Order: sequence, then structure tokens, then C-alpha cells
Amino acid sequence: MVSIERNGGFASVRSSPGDLGLAGAATCLIEVRGAHRRFKLSLLTDDGFDSLNYQSSFETTGIVWHTLCLSLTTFRATFRGREVADAPALDPSRIRQVGLMIADGQAGPFALDIRRIGLD
Repeated sequence: MVSIERNGGFASVRSSPGDLGLAGAATCLIEVRGAHRRFKLSLLTDDGFDSLNYQSSFETTGIVWHTLCLSLTTFRATFRGREVADAPALDPSRIRQVGLMIADGQAGPFALDIRRIGLD
């Protein structure tokens, strides 16, 4: 449930830190389904909670499972929702955490099913 009260308007979840990277990867594959909403996938290269992350947006299209191929070049460095222009490029070998966020400003329920997230 997304609430817009008290400067809300988003919901997010993140994995525990671990060795999730893959040297030489060019694409992040995510198999998803959900009801026509825009989400962000975040890739983090450190173990911090409040740190630089690399985000790419994607949209779900309904109850059918879809595999999305997100080029790692589309991931933009951000900090607290703002783009960081002088940040280094995403190094896929250093990925430590994966996060998902909905921040489309729409209050109400949502669902996002994830079957798989991986690098290729």
C-alpha cells in the first residue's frame, strides 16, 4: 500500500548485502508481473543503507509474466532520489545489493511479483 501522507508516495524493499555481481555483465534480466505501474530497480555497489545506488525504471503490464532486459548503461547513479552527475559508471562486478521501489506518486494498493533477477 502506498500512502502519500507525511511526504510519502513510495514503497521500497532491498536485499541483504552479498556477492551479487558478475564481471563483464551488460544486462540485468528481471522476470516480473504486476498491474500497470512504474517501478525502479536499484543496484548498489556497497553494503551501506544510505548510499549511492544505480537505478533504472521499468513498467509492468498485467498478470502475464514478462522478462525485461535492462541494459546496465540505462542505470543512473542516484542518492536519495536525485541523480549524481559525477558518479562513476556502474561496475557490475561490484554489485552487493538489489532493491525495488515504486515511487509514482499514486496512493493505493499495488502488487509486484518477481520470479527472477539476474545479470547476463
